[in-house]
Amino acid sequence: MRTSIQAAMAAINLYSEYFLGLIVSLTIARSLSTDDYGVYSSVLWLAGIITLAINSGLAINVTKFIAEFKKKDPEALPAIVAYFWRIQHIRLAIVAVIGCVGLAYSYGDTKLGTWLFIALFICATIKADYMFRMAIFKGIKRYDVLAKTSLIANPFNIVAVLLCAFFAASLENFILVYCSACLIYGASSRFFNAELPASHWNDSVINEHKKRIVYQMLSATGIVFLAALIFRQSQVVFLEQNNFFSEAGFFNIAFLLSTAAITLIPGIYQEILLPKITDAVQNGDVTTQVAQAERYLITLSLLVVFPVVIYADVIIDVLYGARYEAAVLPLQVMMVLKTFLTLNQGANLTLISNDKQVGMVKIQIVMFIIAIVLSFVFVPLWGIQGALFVYGLLVFILLFSYSHLAKQCNYKMIKISVLLRILIAAVIAVIPTLLVNLYISGIVAAIVGSCLFVIIYLNALFITKGYDASVCYLLKQIAPKTSGFSSMYINWGIRRLS
Repeated sequence: MRTSIQAAMAAINLYSEYFLGLIVSLTIARSLSTDDYGVYSSVLWLAGIITLAINSGLAINVTKFIAEFKKKDPEALPAIVAYFWRIQHIRLAIVAVIGCVGLAYSYGDTKLGTWLFIALFICATIKADYMFRMAIFKGIKRYDVLAKTSLIANPFNIVAVLLCAFFAASLENFILVYCSACLIYGASSRFFNAELPASHWNDSVINEHKKRIVYQMLSATGIVFLAALIFRQSQVVFLEQNNFFSEAGFFNIAFLLSTAAITLIPGIYQEILLPKITDAVQNGDVTTQVAQAERYLITLSLLVVFPVVIYADVIIDVLYGARYEAAVLPLQVMMVLKTFLTLNQGANLTLISNDKQVGMVKIQIVMFIIAIVLSFVFVPLWGIQGALFVYGLLVFILLFSYSHLAKQCNYKMIKISVLLRILIAAVIAVIPTLLVNLYISGIVAAIVGSCLFVIIYLNALFITKGYDASVCYLLKQIAPKTSGFSSMYINWGIRRLS
C-alpha cells in the first residue's frame, strides 16, 4: 500500500512536469518558425547543461545516501544532509565563476542578447536548487512534496506560455517565460523548507563517511554530466551548428514526445526505483528486486511503445501540425531507443547501489569521445538521420557496457525467454490493431487502435506467461472478493500463471 501511495505521488509529479512540459513544447513549436524552434531547443539544452553542471552526480547521490542513512543510521543523517548542502553551495560557486567567464568571452556577438543569457544562467541555477531539494525529498520518500511543488509551478508555466503565444510570440519572449518558470520552481520548493530533514554539522560523522561520499559523488558527476552531453538532446546542438535548424527542432520534438510516452506508465515505477534498490542492497535482496524491476519496466514500456510507433504520424499532425511531418520517423526511432534505455535501468541502478560509479564514468568517457567523433562525421553528412544513427549506436554501447560491468555485482539481464514472452504478447496485440487501420484512419484510428492494443496486450501476457509471480499473488488476494465473470476471469489468469 505504501509503495502504491509513493507511486501515486510520483505520478502526479511526473505527469504534471512532463505532460504540461509537452503542452509548452507544442505551443511554442506552433508559435515559432521551424528554424526559431530549433534555436529555442538549443538554448534550452544550454540551460539544462548549466543546471546539470551544478547537480550532476550530486542529486542522485543525495537521494541514495539520504535513503541509506535514514534506514541504517538515522542519528548520522543530519550531518550527512549538512555536508551535501555545503557541496551544493561550492558547486554553485564554481559554476557561477565558469559561467561568468563563458558569458564574457563567448556570447558577446550571439544572435540573442547577452543580457538574455545572463538571465537564463541565473534562472538555471535556481532550477538546480529546486532539483537538489527534490532529491532530498526523494531520499526520505516524501513524494507528496514533489507532487505539491509540481502542482504549484506547472500551471503557472503553461499559463505564461499560452499568454506569450497569444499576445507576444517571439523567441526571446519564450526564453523569458522559461526563466520565469525556473523562478517559480525555486520559490515553490521553499514553501516546504520545514519538511526538509534536519541539517547539523558533525565533524566526526562527516570525516567517517566523507571519503566514500566524495568518491561516489565525483564518479557520479562524470557519469551524469557526460551522459547529458551524450544523450540529453546533444544532437540538437550539432544540428544547429551545421545549419540544420529545422532538423534540430524535429529531433527535439521526437525526444520530448518519446520521453513523455515512456514516462506515461513505466516512468512512475522508475521514479521510485533508486530508493527501493538502495533498501534492497541493505537487505541483501538486490538481485531479486532488479530482476522484477526490469520485467516491469519492459512490460510497461511496450504498452506505450507500439501504439506510439504505429500512430506517430497522427500524433505529430494533431499536436504540432503538418509542417512538422518530418518529425515522424525520428519519433518512431526514438521510441524504440528509449525502450532500450529503460531496460538499461536495471544494470544502472545495480552499479549505483553497489558503489561502482568509477567503472561507469570510464564507460561514459569513452562514449563521449565516440559521440563527438561520430557526430562531427555523420551529422554534417546526413543531418537528422546522422544524428539518430549516432544516438542509436550510443544507446546500444551503453546497454551492453553497463550490463557487462554489472555482472561483477551478480547482475543478470532479463532472460531472453522472458523477454520473448512479453514481446510475443505485444506482437499478438499489434495484428488486430493494424487490421483496424485498414478501415479507419486519423485520430479515430489512433484512439480505437491504441485501446484495442492495450486490451489485447494485457490479456495476451496471461497466455504467454509474461507476468511474474507477483501478479499471480495479487490475483489470488483479489479472487475471494470477486464473483461472476470477474471471478472467472481472475481464476483463469491465476491458472495461466501458476
